[in-house]
Amino acid sequence: MLDRRQLSTSLLGLGLMPGVAGAATGVVEGAATWSESVMALYFDESLRNGFSLRLSRYPESGATWVWCHVLVDGVLYAFTERSLACSTVRTTATQALAVYEAPGLDVRMTRVGSSAAMTALSFSASVRGHKAKSGVDGPGDTAISVEGIFRPGPLRGNSPEGRFERTGMFEADLRAGPRRVFVSGMGKAHEQTQTNPRFFRPFTYAMLWGPGASLIGMMSRDRRYGDYDTGERDAALTAFEIEAWAPTRRFVAVLEGGARVAGSADTVYSYNVPIFGQMWRGRIVRAQAEGKAMVGMINDWRPEGQPYGLG
Repeated sequence: MLDRRQLSTSLLGLGLMPGVAGAATGVVEGAATWSESVMALYFDESLRNGFSLRLSRYPESGATWVWCHVLVDGVLYAFTERSLACSTVRTTATQALAVYEAPGLDVRMTRVGSSAAMTALSFSASVRGHKAKSGVDGPGDTAISVEGIFRPGPLRGNSPEGRFERTGMFEADLRAGPRRVFVSGMGKAHEQTQTNPRFFRPFTYAMLWGPGASLIGMMSRDRRYGDYDTGERDAALTAFEIEAWAPTRRFVAVLEGGARVAGSADTVYSYNVPIFGQMWRGRIVRAQAEGKAMVGMINDWRPEGQPYGLG
């Protein structure tokens, strides 16, 4: 695991320590502004333990968003916050070492190497979560934490400009109240910077992985993209189709060349994240495609505007 003191010394030497944060002003829905997002995501094959940690920075809006979900012994704990301050310093994809922090919270994610040539992503978060409850910003009653490292595999292709997606190997220590577990195995991480508004158009996003296959699929009215990798083949998606939410929902990934990969996903845990007066709907799922088992997430934003269905 990366040593925090060594990382801090390296950051100072490169002049990359974040500037002093100003007062949080908030993100304006639909407004174009520079934004940065980094996410790490892991669940074990039994979906008993895992975590999702996301940190989004809006330097021009003075706001930082944190989402932390920890799954320990089959119980899901949720923490979200959107009222944190943010420094005016931008994090770019070309930095050789980049740190994402949340002023006022013990949350940090550190990328070693540029986004295109990342060699490791370390992460830590210690917050108070809501047990078996979501959709409410702010601290809950249970102390939760996650600390670990992600060793990335190759970059996934066919992503929008500024987005870097990978599957790779995780090692992490998870805590929820008195319970503590150590997890290791395959998971997913991504980074993205953009100036277009986030959470402006409806979308459904699937991120699934397993020993035999991994799939990234995004569907909205105006664009669909993704990647399907089995080790023997790694193909870009020209379309991703999925049914509206149900306990079990079917999906189809259309690969370059026209091949169709059909699958289905069973929801095991559900949670919500409040954004702009609405709920971002997260689903932790067990899935299969072509007989290959996967776990991961399928998330829906503004589902009423989505073109659900299988063509």
